[in-house]
Amino acid sequence: MLFDMGVAGDFIGNLTQRNVQKNAGGTFSGLENRFFPREVELSLFGQIDPYARAAVVFEAGEEDRAGEISVNLGEAYLELMTLPFGTQMKMGQMRNRFGLTNVLHEHDLPYIDRPDVYKQFFGQEGLVEKGFEATWVAPLPFFLEVLGGVFNGDNEEAFGLGSLRHPLVTGRVRTFFELGDFGAVQLGASIASGQTPDRLNSQIIGLDAKYKYQPEGWTHPLFTMAGEYLYSIRQVLVTDPDAGTGIEQKRTRERNGWYVYGETQPFRFGPLSRWALGFRYDRTQYPVNPGTEWAVQPYLSFMPSEFLRFRLGYKHTARSECCSYNGFQDNGGSARKVDEILFQASFILGAHPAHPF
Repeated sequence: MLFDMGVAGDFIGNLTQRNVQKNAGGTFSGLENRFFPREVELSLFGQIDPYARAAVVFEAGEEDRAGEISVNLGEAYLELMTLPFGTQMKMGQMRNRFGLTNVLHEHDLPYIDRPDVYKQFFGQEGLVEKGFEATWVAPLPFFLEVLGGVFNGDNEEAFGLGSLRHPLVTGRVRTFFELGDFGAVQLGASIASGQTPDRLNSQIIGLDAKYKYQPEGWTHPLFTMAGEYLYSIRQVLVTDPDAGTGIEQKRTRERNGWYVYGETQPFRFGPLSRWALGFRYDRTQYPVNPGTEWAVQPYLSFMPSEFLRFRLGYKHTARSECCSYNGFQDNGGSARKVDEILFQASFILGAHPAHPF
């Protein structure tokens, strides 16, 4: 049996202030004022037999100003589709199905960059883990999917212990409702619970909603709106300066972040139907250190076909705290207020699996 093969390319251009580049405080840290391949992806996927399928994804991209291209294994998993009681299981290395967009690769995102709350809570790559997920669709009059997973917990931003003796456990519930002539809505709730390298508990809870309106006879949605809210509960070790003992004490940090976005593709036919206008607003607290950042991002998309897309966007980010302890370079630059012009070019060559809703 032959498998499918596809190549996806995603290229980014970034223009911002010199002080932001000096501080490495832009949306793509360390790659300010550059045009670079963010992700070039080779995907191999298909049916193994009537009961199982598999996918292997290799990713290459530029990660720093040296211009060197790194190649890594993005995903490699086996999916068993016909288990008892209507369940399915996915095992291997995968993008966890936490929330709306974590499962999506860079070229499939509905906007130029990942939401800020995801980058703060999970890191630039999102939540990618090794383990297994099991799903079950309840036999109800409406759609209800329940998901549970067990993983190593390698994610350094949120967890990092990396041991199945104290695994990362994930869960998600998702439902979907048709609204007739008024479109459709999807609602979901997610949780990820694990431990940090200090064997301290870390949990992230997520709520998400997505609405899409596609008039009858249209081949694309007229309007899409979605948002997510993430709440982090993390134990940390701190030294109390008032105690004068220098002994680390356990503290709990409760942080939250959210984003909303909307996109409209207002023309049904003709050349103007290939254009879409979108907007995203982000607001998030830092998961451990004090401080908040917010951002606004309008963008314009042009899609000559379903296999080729160009985006032009502007992003303004404001941070209440800056900079070195938030991961930026403390070298005299500043990333407290950031203005960026962002350009994205994405293409798909060969086969590409469809994404739900």
